Amino acid sequence: MNRVSSIKDIWQRLESEGTTGLVKRALDTPSLLKTFCTCRLPERYFGIAFSFHQDIKLDIAGFQDLSELNISLFKDNSFPDSKLLLIQLNNREQRVNDIFSSICANIVGSILEVESEREGVKLVISQLRKWKDLFSKRRNQKLSPQEQQGLYGELYFLRKLLYSIDKTKATSIWVGPEMAPKDFQSDMWAVEVKTTSATSHSGISINGELQLDESNIEHLFLYNLVVEVLEKDGQTLPEIIADIRNYFVGDNKAAELFESKLLQSGYFDIDEGFYKERHYHIRKEQYFQVKDKFPRIKQNELRTGVFEVKYSISLDFSTENIVIEENVINTIVSYEGNQ
Repeated sequence: MNRVSSIKDIWQRLESEGTTGLVKRALDTPSLLKTFCTCRLPERYFGIAFSFHQDIKLDIAGFQDLSELNISLFKDNSFPDSKLLLIQLNNREQRVNDIFSSICANIVGSILEVESEREGVKLVISQLRKWKDLFSKRRNQKLSPQEQQGLYGELYFLRKLLYSIDKTKATSIWVGPEMAPKDFQSDMWAVEVKTTSATSHSGISINGELQLDESNIEHLFLYNLVVEVLEKDGQTLPEIIADIRNYFVGDNKAAELFESKLLQSGYFDIDEGFYKERHYHIRKEQYFQVKDKFPRIKQNELRTGVFEVKYSISLDFSTENIVIEENVINTIVSYEGNQ
């Protein structure tokens, strides 16, 4: 049983017991931070909670204005000299509950290898800051067709990296879900992924003056993946995600990081059926090294007061910048190390 299922299973058992008020039950995890699933009846509000020593200072003032998440801190009478941090969903809608369970599972996964209660509490708060905005923005909507296609392209390139460098490192440099200017970014190189439809013209949309600005790195590559969207033939978004998840079997750290990036991208497993309607058939792959006369706008070229630049480029006139995939991967391996 995966962690999301374990959390939901405990919630259901707590609900079936019918005890009025807030009740909690331990979640079996190897973390040093004591972790619980909670249920408040008769409201039927579910949550997770963490118990730790009362000397650990914790500021939750920044979470007091959330409309559907209740973040509270009070004395834990179950253990001596302890406090309980409660993260509770005040909403009974099934979709919201499913999204919340995924976020809870991710928070729990982030603290599995902490070396102290203090470190665990710090990580929980860090995760809460990250998820509170995403929860509000994404809970009632699925990824648009364009967002699905973009995510597929990023995952397609991530899978290539997983064959060449350390899995955790490959996943950590996938920064597209964090709204970074470039989709894959390390200290000395970056790759921007553009996934376009085979039925569209050759124009590539560029979002921002930093996306194709290589001023602060040694190598910037543009990876153009051209796909045809079909009803049956090809690979779906859930299928490539399942494929990558299989690659992480046995590597919990990399797997937890990957799941976190998926959630940040706005992908939730509860929407899997919806995403199975679009199949991506690869028509063309091209790599370009962004340098010299490659068409782009750099930040230092903008006049004062100009910002949030969006423009389109044509790749038809950039043949001299084409590089083969082997050179791109070898460049990345030279910096990140081979597995």
